[in-house]
Amino acid sequence: MHEEADAFVSALQSSDVGRMRRAIAYDGEEYDVVYVRDDIEEAQTEAELDEVSKNLILKGFDDELEQPEFSQFGHLDMSVRWFHEVVVIQVPLGDWSGVIVGFDRDSVVDTGAFTDVALDYIDSPESDIRDTEEDGEDLDEAVEEQFG
Repeated sequence: MHEEADAFVSALQSSDVGRMRRAIAYDGEEYDVVYVRDDIEEAQTEAELDEVSKNLILKGFDDELEQPEFSQFGHLDMSVRWFHEVVVIQVPLGDWSGVIVGFDRDSVVDTGAFTDVALDYIDSPESDIRDTEEDGEDLDEAVEEQFG
């Protein structure tokens, strides 16, 4: 999964849709930092970055790939959270996994291009970003241990 997360983050970076702050890939048991901009890493402690990451992951658990209450719309491709200073994309990859990427809000000038680049990558037949073989039940215990 992390190779695909790396490729997704690289696609976003090369498209120049905004100044990327930080990107993480998570699978319920753990998360890995895929990218962090130097000034962001210097401005916050490891504990602060960890807390923000875990909180975003917990929010991401609410935005699952399959949402029965919205099944008539199809699966969820991504959610975008617009904070005053930061824009965060969360792409669910399975029940307990996904990629979260943050950008400086003032750098995202073309919101259509911003979302199109992400969706084009997700929907690309060459992309294996979504792991359809994942068994979410096996991760329930690990999620509880990590975030409980």
